[in-house]
Amino acid sequence: MPRTEAQTRSDLIDSQVAQSGWNVKVPTQVVEEFDILTPLPQGVAEPRTPYEGHQFSDYVLLGKDHKPLAVVEAKKSSKDAALGREQAKQYCYNIQRQRG
Repeated sequence: MPRTEAQTRSDLIDSQVAQSGWNVKVPTQVVEEFDILTPLPQGVAEPRTPYEGHQFSDYVLLGKDHKPLAVVEAKKSSKDAALGREQAKQYCYNIQRQRG
């Protein structure tokens, strides 16, 4: 039976993140639902919804300097993993633009 995104996170990702040395319960190590600012569409001066101009990564792993080091994007098991990889790449690009 396919896992939901929440099940994928709790059953697979949380333990793999922990095995890699990060504690998902410590916000100075891992931020869940990390808010990434994105540019508004051309010609739009003000956000039309509270979330326009924002993306939310499932996890961002922080380095010892507390700066984003890695993005982990979860998908339900019925989705192609390539979709999650591409989404994580876009998040990395936007974090880099936002933070320099």
